[in-house]
Parts: sequence; structure tokens; C-alpha cells
Amino acid sequence: MKKNKPESLVLDACLDYLRLRGHFVIRVNCGAFKTDSGGYFKSTDTPGVSDIIGITKDGRGLAVECKSKKGKLSDLQKDFGEKYKEAGGIFVVAKRIEDLQEAGL
Repeated sequence: MKKNKPESLVLDACLDYLRLRGHFVIRVNCGAFKTDSGGYFKSTDTPGVSDIIGITKDGRGLAVECKSKKGKLSDLQKDFGEKYKEAGGIFVVAKRIEDLQEAGL
């Protein structure tokens, strides 16, 4: 049986929690994949995009970056979060459900 990575467990818990609270959220799978021809396919055109993107039940943009207890944001993720907040959205780094609760979600 394949074990789940700690970050995946946080991500799944955050998705469940946010949905139960009435927020509309989508998991964003990011990365680059090597094609059979030797090239790469990028799954997003936005470097550092968060794991979860959505809209709060009161209509605000929401981005959640999920991390394990020891996980740290990359520079691209930090930049995305700052730009998201500057645009009026809510950006949360979640290592546990309580991080979402502390953000008022």
C-alpha cells in the first residue's frame, strides 16, 4: 500500500474543511512532465500558483498553499502569495486546519 505524503494529507484535509464550510475550492495540480518526444508539458502558466484556488462563501478570492510541518514556501510561492494579496485575495499557508480557522475561513 502506498503511503500518503504529509503534505498530501494536509491538502486533502484543507479541501474537505473548506468545502464543508461552504467555500468553492479547486485543487491545482502543478508541475512539468516529460513527454515521449523528450519535451516538457507544463501544467500551469503561473509559477508558484497555490495548491488550492477558490472563492470564499462571501465572494473573495482564496489561495491556499499547503505544507507539511517542516515545509517552506519557495520564492515563487512567496511572490504568488504577495501578488494575490495585493490584488485583494486571501492567501493562506496551511500546515494544519487551524491555520485556515485563524485566517477566518
